[in-house]
Amino acid sequence: MREVISGLFGTIASLLAASCCIGPTLFVVFGVSAGGLGYLTVLEPYRPFFLLIGYIAVAYSFYKIYLKNRIKKSGPECACEEPYWIRKLSKGVTWTALFLLIFATIYPYILIKIYGG
Repeated sequence: MREVISGLFGTIASLLAASCCIGPTLFVVFGVSAGGLGYLTVLEPYRPFFLLIGYIAVAYSFYKIYLKNRIKKSGPECACEEPYWIRKLSKGVTWTALFLLIFATIYPYILIKIYGG
C-alpha cells in the first residue's frame, strides 16, 4: 500500500511542478482569457524541488514494487502478500506518476520550441 501512496505523492508533485506552465497554456489553447492565472507563476521557483520530490517518491515506489519483491522472494517466504488489485493499482499509479513527471520536466522546453523564445 505504501507504493500507492508514494505514487500518488509523485503524481501530486509532478502536477505542482507543471502548474506554472500547463495551466496558462491550456487556457490560451482553448481561447479562454483568464487574468487570474498569473498566481500560478508563484510556484515557478519551487519547480525543481517539486520535481526532485516527485522523482524520489516514484523511485521509492519502483523500489518497493520491483526490487524489494525480488529480494524478498530469494529470502524466506511471507504469508502476508498483498492482493492482486493492490499490486496492479500500485504499478498503474507509479507508472502514471513517472510519465507525468517526465512530461512536467520537458514541458517548458517543448513550449519554447513551439512558441520560440
